Amino acid sequence: MGRVRNFDRDAVLESAVDVFWERGYDGAGMQEICRVTGLNPGSVYAAFGDKHGLFIEALKSYMASMSRETIARLNSNPSGRAGIADYYAALIEAMLDGKRRWGCLVTNSIVEFAMNDPQISEAFQLHLARLETALSGAIERAKQAGELSRDVDAAEAAVFLVCTTQGLNVLAKTRPSRRTLEAITRHAFTALGFEA
Repeated sequence: MGRVRNFDRDAVLESAVDVFWERGYDGAGMQEICRVTGLNPGSVYAAFGDKHGLFIEALKSYMASMSRETIARLNSNPSGRAGIADYYAALIEAMLDGKRRWGCLVTNSIVEFAMNDPQISEAFQLHLARLETALSGAIERAKQAGELSRDVDAAEAAVFLVCTTQGLNVLAKTRPSRRTLEAITRHAFTALGFEA
């Protein structure tokens, strides 16, 4: 009979997310991972297989959490425009004063692994699809409310906003000013045709 794991898996994954997010996969040594999670190397290997297994689980946990928060934020306002504006305002705040100053764990991972890891690539595509769907829904609401031209293709506009978001995520690691971040989102709104 196997040994019962006596740790909180969600808490371990949350701690692992922070290490990988701040340091990257290669920069997160097993000693640091064990220190932060409170696990010994044997427990990490028993529970997750290896460092890569822990990383994949942490990445999936992060993406699920981000997807929930993003979808809730975009859908919390009946106005599609306001939902999108709220999403970008929260993103900017996190880039200036929160963990997003490290960039986005998903974006960082794609840059670090250069799409050579099929598990990360698959998870990334799913994450982007969720974001596109949520943004597309907000754009459709904006069109229905007359906040945006009905000629705007919601799916294409959502892809454009996802690109804008990923660009912001990369830029966040350079510690940009609020003015720079807000200018980018303002121009993205203008490009879509949102009224001021």
